[in-house]
Amino acid sequence: MREHPFFTRDYWVFAAAEYSPARTAAEVAYLTSVLPAGGRVLDLGCGVGRHAHGLARAGFDVVGVDVSEWAVDQARRGPGVFVAADLTGAWPDFAGLGASGSGSAGSNSAGSNSAGPGSDGPSAPPGGPPRGIDPGFDAVVCVQAFGWGGDADQVRLLRRVRSVLRPGGVLVLDHSNATAILRGYRDHAVAEVDGHTFTFHRRFDPLTGRSGGEVRVERPDGSSCVLHDDVRLYHPPEVASLLDRAGFVVEHVDADFTRGAPVTADTRYVQFVATARVSALEGHRGAAEGVDLRWAPDEVEFVQPAIDRAWAALGGVAERARRYDVADPYGAKAAPVLQRYFGMFLEPEQVTCGAGATGLLRSLAALAVDGFTCAGHPEFALAAAAIGAPEGSAVVVVDRPGVSGEVMGLDEIGEIEADVLIVDETCAAYLEPHDSAVRLLPHRRGLVVIRSMSKGYCCGGLRVGFALASRDIASRVREVAAPLAVSALSLDLALALLEQGDVLRPLRDRIRAVKPSFVDLLPDVAPGDPRVPWVRVPLSAEVWLKERGLQGKVLPDGIRLSVPLSQQRREAVFG
Repeated sequence: MREHPFFTRDYWVFAAAEYSPARTAAEVAYLTSVLPAGGRVLDLGCGVGRHAHGLARAGFDVVGVDVSEWAVDQARRGPGVFVAADLTGAWPDFAGLGASGSGSAGSNSAGSNSAGPGSDGPSAPPGGPPRGIDPGFDAVVCVQAFGWGGDADQVRLLRRVRSVLRPGGVLVLDHSNATAILRGYRDHAVAEVDGHTFTFHRRFDPLTGRSGGEVRVERPDGSSCVLHDDVRLYHPPEVASLLDRAGFVVEHVDADFTRGAPVTADTRYVQFVATARVSALEGHRGAAEGVDLRWAPDEVEFVQPAIDRAWAALGGVAERARRYDVADPYGAKAAPVLQRYFGMFLEPEQVTCGAGATGLLRSLAALAVDGFTCAGHPEFALAAAAIGAPEGSAVVVVDRPGVSGEVMGLDEIGEIEADVLIVDETCAAYLEPHDSAVRLLPHRRGLVVIRSMSKGYCCGGLRVGFALASRDIASRVREVAAPLAVSALSLDLALALLEQGDVLRPLRDRIRAVKPSFVDLLPDVAPGDPRVPWVRVPLSAEVWLKERGLQGKVLPDGIRLSVPLSQQRREAVFG
């Protein structure tokens, strides 16, 4: 790995004077107060280990990464595991690096942290880390190591951070506040440190937000060198925007490593404490064994006859699977079937088929360039943030039914103010066909209703979803949606199911019949709509549920439990 043009051994001479042991101790104390206790922590731009050593001594399992091999060698004298790598290039394989790795106890040296570009790639311990071990972290810290490279480099770095964070993990991102720095910014300065003379020549460019130049170092032995400096200075709102684009939610912001301290124009260091938005796929991982009420595996018995009839109606499955509907790339042929199902007229152009609700919502995020508010499916928010869409009300996404199980009335839907309103009715199959926001399409501009064959129909594997749009926005929906996203065979089977009308009435009747007794069993339950096969209980009920062998899907504000429908599951719950 080539020596970094700034973070050389000479740099650390200057940094050692700036970062005193007392300052380091205060910063470590702050980090321990905001990190999950005893977790696995990744320290990005760890430098000589001034934070990593303190966190390791506080009981954290720490892995540190820095672009400077010299700094990493110093860090390895203290507790923790340390790897030399350029974080804007290839990342090391973190699997197996942790408390059982290399690193021995030792004193902590003072020093700044660095994670800049300029290497040929990572260097790992001899033989490389063992495979097949969880590479995730409970927390990632990045202190005084942010701003090397451009904005795209920062977003890429943050997205990589998100990829190594375990569910519920925390990112602590510290940055130097440009406003405070520029108050005392000087193009030229000289400093004497430990016999070295540092002469700074730099310039701030207000059009790019970058501070760049060089530092000439005169060593005690008469030799000299030049360090090349080029860093992006950020204002706090810019960092918040980068975090949003990378898929993070900012939980709180602190000033100068003091928890709860407000950020002002004079704040020198700003700490963002953020968590990653959870994608739909991440939310479905980790199904438990035994009685599992996160899903409703017994729904299928109430719709199986309709599924069997649909397959029987197709005939010649192999031939249908070979068909390639290039003349109908968005599945407009579904319009007449959907028209009969919902009992209202639909133009073929108003129908766009996609790879389930998830695929459609990710595509529709492209409509949110002027701002979005998402109170629904996480994939939309992740995709919108990835294109830099700001928070706003130009595009509003709502679930119907929502996580709580409540069903927003059609009158309420009609009153929502937005240029584009996306109603995610993935779970509305449990409702009667006439109780769909599709009924509002002739009366509401900018309306898109998402339907799918997953919930209720138990045919999520078909990957069939429908985006039904009001006439004024139908063409825009097709501009952003992927063509040919649904196989001809999958779409044929979905339509054969819908052609049968309201086949979910037996399931709906069963839910209405058995849900009340399940509600009566649970503490502090939010029952939701009687047609919806789930309820919600507070997070405080988790212990109560485990004592009875019940497990639900844990959400930020509660636990969602599926209503047991089959006799077998009801016996498992009620005994």
